[in-house]
Amino acid sequence: MPESPDIDLEPIKKQAQEIAKQKGALGQMQVQEEPIAFGLKAVLVLAMYKVDDTNFDGIAEEMGHIEGVQSAEVAKMDLALG
Repeated sequence: MPESPDIDLEPIKKQAQEIAKQKGALGQMQVQEEPIAFGLKAVLVLAMYKVDDTNFDGIAEEMGHIEGVQSAEVAKMDLALG
């Protein structure tokens, strides 16, 4: 979540994607903007990871340190079968 609606989201999206790659994201990722309210947009990073060795809270914490980011969290996790 950015600090304000005036924050340029492009650098945040690029840095978040780099963090996800460094932390072991598998395959292609999607980085999306989701409108929240009053012009504020959340940045969503959709990535696949191996569950066994991944510190998801640590990834979110690192993304929370990106300049212009107010907060970061793991919003959803699904397990792939097969």
